[in-house]
Amino acid sequence: MNNFFIDTFKITKNEAQILSSSFYIEEYSKGDIFLKHGDICNTIGFVKKGLLKSITIGKEKELIDDFIFENQFVADYRSYLTKKKSTKDIICIENCTIHTIHREKLEELSNKYLFISKIEKKVTEHLYVLAEKKFDDLRLLNAEERYLKLFNSNRRLLYKIPQYDIASCLSISPETVSRIRKKLTKRS
Repeated sequence: MNNFFIDTFKITKNEAQILSSSFYIEEYSKGDIFLKHGDICNTIGFVKKGLLKSITIGKEKELIDDFIFENQFVADYRSYLTKKKSTKDIICIENCTIHTIHREKLEELSNKYLFISKIEKKVTEHLYVLAEKKFDDLRLLNAEERYLKLFNSNRRLLYKIPQYDIASCLSISPETVSRIRKKLTKRS
């Protein structure tokens, strides 16, 4: 975890140690819920091992809005920032090891160390850019381009995700995912 923090946030070994020592290691089984819609997100996790999916819960339907792979952070950041109830379920697709930090601990660190505030700013900016890219992708890319973008983000784990979940995340039908996979297999 230290090396990830050093490489990602360009902080010193000592700073990385201060940050990583504030996380707790939690084990989750396949099907466990990291965050339940209706709860306020007060925890940020870092996925050391495993795979999760984030599902936005609406009045009439549910949509998978993201997959969270190893070496990524997991949270409903909107709920975390606003301290309002989450509209998401975040569920483990497989057994997971997640390093977690609670809001109070992160706030304590942020008040004590300037580098933590800088990291929080970078993370917020990064998440905003990702959300904008995803919005643009849905409007500008065709189904195959969106699939390839997801596929290239983590080829190994994408095969562990059910086809209907991939379809939900990409806002396409499971049949379209199947056609794209067959087409790509023929190209290989």
